[in-house]
Amino acid sequence: MKQPDANDELQRRLRSLGDHLTPRSPSGGITTAADKSPSRYHRLAVAVGGELRTLPNGAICVVGRTCRWGERIGNAILSAPTAQPEIRLASFQGEETAETLLPAELLFFDCETTSLGGAGSVAFLVGCGFVTSAGFTVRQYLLPDYSDEAALLEAVLAEFQPHRTLVSFNGVTFDAPILRDRLIVNRVARELPCRRHIDLLPASRRLFRRRLADCRLTTLEQELFSFFREDDIPGYLVPSVYFDWLHTENTAQLAAVVRHNYWDILSMYLLLMHINRVFVEEGAPLSHTEDVYSLSRVYGRRGRHEKVVALLDEVRQAQQVTPEVTWFHSLALKRSGDWTEAVAAWKELLGTGTRESVWAAIELAKYCEHRTRSYHEALQYARLALRNRSVPSSLRQAVAHRVSRLERKLTACLSSK
Repeated sequence: MKQPDANDELQRRLRSLGDHLTPRSPSGGITTAADKSPSRYHRLAVAVGGELRTLPNGAICVVGRTCRWGERIGNAILSAPTAQPEIRLASFQGEETAETLLPAELLFFDCETTSLGGAGSVAFLVGCGFVTSAGFTVRQYLLPDYSDEAALLEAVLAEFQPHRTLVSFNGVTFDAPILRDRLIVNRVARELPCRRHIDLLPASRRLFRRRLADCRLTTLEQELFSFFREDDIPGYLVPSVYFDWLHTENTAQLAAVVRHNYWDILSMYLLLMHINRVFVEEGAPLSHTEDVYSLSRVYGRRGRHEKVVALLDEVRQAQQVTPEVTWFHSLALKRSGDWTEAVAAWKELLGTGTRESVWAAIELAKYCEHRTRSYHEALQYARLALRNRSVPSSLRQAVAHRVSRLERKLTACLSSK
């Protein structure tokens, strides 16, 4: 009896795998755009409140919704961008720039995917938001089946234009790479055309991470706008809802997924306008000390020490602040040339017993040695810093060297008298 050849066995397994992965029509043939059951797709469109569009490469569901200007979302009112004088690019970047943005050029986008990344991850729902005269419009593209992916990508690609600035939440590291990969795999395009890409997650962390437990979009909605989503589906369940549709044609939870994506995009607009207002009004909308301190650190990195002093002067006069805030304030005072206030802040820190008290003692030693030439006081401050057990070994060596130098200077001064 002839034994099965290893090659034949391999071919058999490959055919079996192909049968499993390739979509088939009820008659057994490969599914194409022409022979897909229209009733299945129409049911999907009706379930999510959208319309079915048939394109050359397949069919997609499109859902459109506009939130009117003046509508209330939590304690926030959706206001047209004309209500603010300008949208500054510097509000969303670490560095300073004078460039401003036109609201009509902004395209907000968010993807719901089949996994958290990787080569096989597919964006089955892509939402795009933009400003119109009536309000903020969100247009969403839903994938009925994997074989329609090229059609969805071509429709989405029409939203992305070279003159537009993309706005996302963690989209630089997640959404955009997945879309770009799927465009390449489907031979639709090689890049996402855009002028630039603003990611609101880093901008949010710069301002709010010191106060909030995390900077997830839902957390920011609740803390900044008092907006709590009703009947929202958790993000980790979204892929399973889509798989359920593919396997059983169950549409029960798909409307919730579309609504989840809609709120994500609408929240991005609110967040962008709020962050922009913080910088345009130079911190006026902020009511928490941690947020004001975070803003002052942004100004500090940009070399705007006068703004750091102004912000933290007001905070320290109104309430008790942490040694960390006082220390940062003292450095801004020093860099702006206000030595009197800087010295007062350092002396205030000496009694805190924190790491900032060590740095304050070192700064006072420097000040007394180089500015007032009071070597005796400088030596006292340097020894105070050296006695603190929390001083790192690398810094301890530098402080010990300072103590030795001051002892020599003091001895020389005494012997010359």
